[in-house]
Amino acid sequence: MHVGEPDLAQLSLVLNRYREISGMTFEQLAERSGLSRQTLLNISAGRNYGDLRTWLKLASAFEVSLDAMLSDVWNEETR
Repeated sequence: MHVGEPDLAQLSLVLNRYREISGMTFEQLAERSGLSRQTLLNISAGRNYGDLRTWLKLASAFEVSLDAMLSDVWNEETR
């Protein structure tokens, strides 16, 4: 079974969408996730993708599963 590559450019869109839905500011999300505001800003702007630990913390902060949160990062060919 071939597993395709994720579309990492989607990560900034994912963060921005979940943050908008939650109504949290970057400061509030930083406090809730334990990540720095600068890290969040960098991911939001597409300058950084974060690592697995980053996304686990974000999923926890948004109270969603990591799988649900990152499903759009995998294109149709990889599902």
